Amino acid sequence: MDYVSLTVENHVGTVVLNKPPVNSFNLQMYREIENTFHSINDMDNVWVVILKAEGKSFSTGNDVNDFMTITTAEHAENYARHVSDSIVSIYECPVPVIGALHGKVLGAGLAMASCCDILVATEDAMFGLPEIIVGIVGAGCFLSRLLPQQLARYMAYSGEMMTAEQMKKFGALLKIVPVDGLWEAAKDAASRLVKNPPLALRGFKAAMNRNENARLKEKYAIEIGYGKGLIGTADFKEAVGAFLEKRKPLFKGR
Repeated sequence: MDYVSLTVENHVGTVVLNKPPVNSFNLQMYREIENTFHSINDMDNVWVVILKAEGKSFSTGNDVNDFMTITTAEHAENYARHVSDSIVSIYECPVPVIGALHGKVLGAGLAMASCCDILVATEDAMFGLPEIIVGIVGAGCFLSRLLPQQLARYMAYSGEMMTAEQMKKFGALLKIVPVDGLWEAAKDAASRLVKNPPLALRGFKAAMNRNENARLKEKYAIEIGYGKGLIGTADFKEAVGAFLEKRKPLFKGR
């Protein structure tokens, strides 16, 4: 794999995202994330997973340049399916997943973080859902796993970011640490879980997922449906063009 790696030590699997400089997702990276987490399903020796990233940020979300290659409804549907499958693969991982977050955690990156069971973050971490800025819909249903509904809606509608301190205030983060303490904080959380019986960990994870929201995948499918409908519109093209050209967009509602 080019962008994702998995190592296992003392029953802790570590999944590392590595697409410099900011881990912006393209189609290949989505596939690699999905394949990696699916492979964990068959690993009885993995009791806990840590999801972390190299580079400046955990992830800034979708690679906007990738959007420019989406020209047909069929292409949009294929792309959306891989985005959905990769994110949901984290949520459906049979063992607890600890997300170690730093820098910017945006868009699909925030969706992936929200699918983790436990989150630790650095003091400089910033969280946001900038999809609205590039004229698409997506990842909002995952954000509501971390924040109250009204605040999740505001972030989705405005595209504004929140600090780690703000996220922790609402219970989204277990711990905030200095930049150089992130890995130790993630390992400490993993060590507290891995000392417990692995079958019970898997049982708790399965039960809590099922009780929490049996319709999460269906909700995301609805959201993706609205997002696909925006691909190819004049406002979508204007939003992406303005973002890439670093200028103010001029929307026309069509």
